[in-house]
Amino acid sequence: MTLQELGLEIKNLRKQNKYSQDDMENFSGITKRTISKIENGFVDEVGIKKVEMILNLLGYELSLRQKGRPKTLEELQDERK
Repeated sequence: MTLQELGLEIKNLRKQNKYSQDDMENFSGITKRTISKIENGFVDEVGIKKVEMILNLLGYELSLRQKGRPKTLEELQDERK
C-alpha cells in the first residue's frame, strides 16, 4: 500500500465514522492541515505515530503482510464493505 492509498483509506474511514477533519484534530492533536495532506497524498513522509493515532481513533490498526501474498478471505470480505 502506498502512502497515497493509505491516505485515501484514512479519508474514507473518517467519513464513514462521520468525523470532520476538525474532529480528528481535536481528538488527536494532529493539525487539520497535516490530516488533509495525509488524506490527499500530499506528503512524501508521515510519522508512524501520527498514522497510528489516526487509525486508532478510527478503530483500526496497522498490520503487515508479506508482499505479493494473496489476500485472505477476511481481507477480501473487508474490501466489499
